[in-house]
Amino acid sequence: MKRLATLLVLALAVVAAPAAPADDPQALVQQTTERMLATLKKERPLLEKEPERIYDLVSDIVLPHFDFVAMSRWALGSHWREASRKQKLRFVRAFRTLLVRTYATALLEYTDEEVVFLPLRDDPASGEVTVRTEVRRTAGEPIAIHYRLHLRRGAWKVFDVTVDGISLVANYRTSFDTEVREHGLDALIARLEERAARKQPGAGPA
Repeated sequence: MKRLATLLVLALAVVAAPAAPADDPQALVQQTTERMLATLKKERPLLEKEPERIYDLVSDIVLPHFDFVAMSRWALGSHWREASRKQKLRFVRAFRTLLVRTYATALLEYTDEEVVFLPLRDDPASGEVTVRTEVRRTAGEPIAIHYRLHLRRGAWKVFDVTVDGISLVANYRTSFDTEVREHGLDALIARLEERAARKQPGAGPA
């Protein structure tokens, strides 16, 4: 999981591309990553002294474009249907924080890589698309990083990210399912909440 999170950050180094409409899902992904990278570069000296500030940057710039309810529902699978409203709310909050911490920790270790946005194959009119990127490294094979987005209330939201065919949410779903079956949903939520209470980056994903 740590390798997966680190690879996701490689998708932040984007090459220049023509301007596109703000409601274009591919433009949304590119413009968001460009803003995140520019802010990261500007704030790097401060982040070296206070790395926990990366959480606020990620929350402000990147996370508004993620659908955490959809991601939580998929990550819990059948356990979502069995959960109470209170359990669902607690899980969404805890899972959101987990993803923030995972992404932010990897972001602090980010090094420049060339990333190319590939042509969009899907029709945005369908309400669901995959924005495909390819990380072209100086050594080794290219890495495929794809963002899956759907249209919700007039806004495009990311509901999964895959790296070389490995789904971030599906990866969590497997481990969560095992833990819920062995210890129960409340135990999983409590563990995620405990991890969320830790302030320093570097603890890694669950």
